[in-house]
Amino acid sequence: MNYNKEKAGRNVMEKIIGINPVTEVLKSDKNIEKIEVYKGIKKDTIKEILNLASKRNIKIFYTDRRTENSQGVVALVSEFDYYLELTEFFEKVLAKDKSIVVILDQIQDPRNFGAIIRSAECFGVDGIVIQDRNNVKVTETVVKSSTGAIEHVDIIKVTNISDTIDKFKKYGYKVYGAEADGENLYYEESYPKKVCLVLGSEGNGMRKKVREHCDKTLKIHLKGQTNSLNVSVAGGIILAEMSK
Repeated sequence: MNYNKEKAGRNVMEKIIGINPVTEVLKSDKNIEKIEVYKGIKKDTIKEILNLASKRNIKIFYTDRRTENSQGVVALVSEFDYYLELTEFFEKVLAKDKSIVVILDQIQDPRNFGAIIRSAECFGVDGIVIQDRNNVKVTETVVKSSTGAIEHVDIIKVTNISDTIDKFKKYGYKVYGAEADGENLYYEESYPKKVCLVLGSEGNGMRKKVREHCDKTLKIHLKGQTNSLNVSVAGGIILAEMSK
C-alpha cells in the first residue's frame, strides 16, 4: 500500500493512494476524512469506490491535480494519537491519594464514547481504558462529541479487559460494574478513594467474564416505563456519586 503521513498535533493524517488501496480502506473501519478524485478519471473505473463512499457518507472532492502514482484516487485517513500505555498511566496515577478510572467493555457508538469522555472529565476521572479490538477507537466523531474533554482525560488501550481489571485491583482499586440488575444501588455505596467503573456495551452490557472480575455491580433505580438508560447517561450518574 502506498501512503505517507503528515502529523498535525495529535491527529495523524495518512494518505492512501491508488484504486485498490482506497477500495480496501473503504471496506475497513478506519476513519476516512475525505476522498480526492482526479476530474479526468473515468467513473466506470472507480464505480466501487464511489458506491462504498456513498454508503459511508464520505465526501468526494474532485480535483484538477493528479497525485503521482495515485491512479487518480486519494483517500485521507485520520488516526488520532490519544493513547497511553497502561504502564505509563500507572506511573502517573499510582502516586495519587484519590483516583477514578473508567473501563469500557466493547462500547461501539462513537457519540456514546465522546459523551462518556465528557462526563469523565467533568467528574475528575483520570483515565478511560478501552480494548484494542471490538471497541470504538478515537475518531473525529469521538473528539467532536467530547467537546474538548478528550484533551484532559487519558485514553489507555489494552488487549484484555479482565486482566487489566485484575491489575487495577492489585494496585488497590475497587472495581464496580454498572448493570441494569446490579447487586447494589449506586447511591447507597460507600466508595473508597480509588475506584474503577466498568461500563458494558450498548446492546449486551458487560461480558460475563468481565462482570466476574468486578468486586461489585451497581444499578440505578428507574421509575419510568423504559428499563434501561443510555450507557453514557448511566456512566455520568454513577460518576457524579463516585466523585463526591
